[in-house]
Amino acid sequence: MPASFIASLCGYREGRPNTSDKNDKGSIELGKVFFDAMEIPPEAGIPTQPVGNLMAQETTRDLQAFLQSEAAHLEVSPERPFTSFEQFSHLNATRELRGDMTQEVIRATNALRNITANFEIDEEAREQLNMHLFNVNQEIRTTEERRRELLDLLGEESLLKLDVTVARKVLNPMTGACLQHLVAGLSLKWSLRTDRAQDCRSQGAKMAALRRGRMPHFAAVTMEPRPAMLALLGRGSGDIDCVYHLHLPALADAIDDYCSGSQHKARIEIRDKFRRLRDQRRLRDYDELRSYLATL
Repeated sequence: MPASFIASLCGYREGRPNTSDKNDKGSIELGKVFFDAMEIPPEAGIPTQPVGNLMAQETTRDLQAFLQSEAAHLEVSPERPFTSFEQFSHLNATRELRGDMTQEVIRATNALRNITANFEIDEEAREQLNMHLFNVNQEIRTTEERRRELLDLLGEESLLKLDVTVARKVLNPMTGACLQHLVAGLSLKWSLRTDRAQDCRSQGAKMAALRRGRMPHFAAVTMEPRPAMLALLGRGSGDIDCVYHLHLPALADAIDDYCSGSQHKARIEIRDKFRRLRDQRRLRDYDELRSYLATL
């Protein structure tokens, strides 16, 4: 089943479907057949807000409503950083170490100097004490400079925020604190370009490398009609689990219609590539995403 909200996001811009690449004639042609299969009329205008933002809002709302009745223990949220989840919370450590750790110690030594100012000690002992406190402060500053140099060499892993997250609460067995455990992360792509696809795969690869614990389900959700673009994600090396399409039934009908009766090699490759992606379950229907999340 398609996403219930999808028709409200589809429209034509200057005679082109808003899923199409204006620089790709084949994308425009297939897009029109795709919209016909969804019964989107040519006079349908595009949304006034950026379609990517609307897609994120509607996907979040739809999954929230579905899981409220099917799996109420799960929490759906938009745009949460990885470090807010327990499997990735350790990534905060380097950032926290970058804070200035010298000031409290320096304040303590200065307070000690002020306290000893009232002590009845001879001038030579006072000079030695002040010199000792001065040397301590200098050593602290030198150590702090070296610590920052080492942190700069270590670097800091950066991860883009996930477009939509699905999490459940767990207890930290050490502290008893309640933590958020990421069970699924979604990267939303209304349409695909080569650079957009690589961002998604890079994000999945970093998730796998940096996690502590089980890998969350990580998938892309898209409205892209071109099998070649879908294959950039779906035929990867495991960086993402699969690609969910917001209206897979209509896309299947559109590709059959677009390629039917054609002996042109390029059209046949489009049809065959789409079928391989679908039959190998690299490309799945959006409804499967909802059903899967209900089992977590």
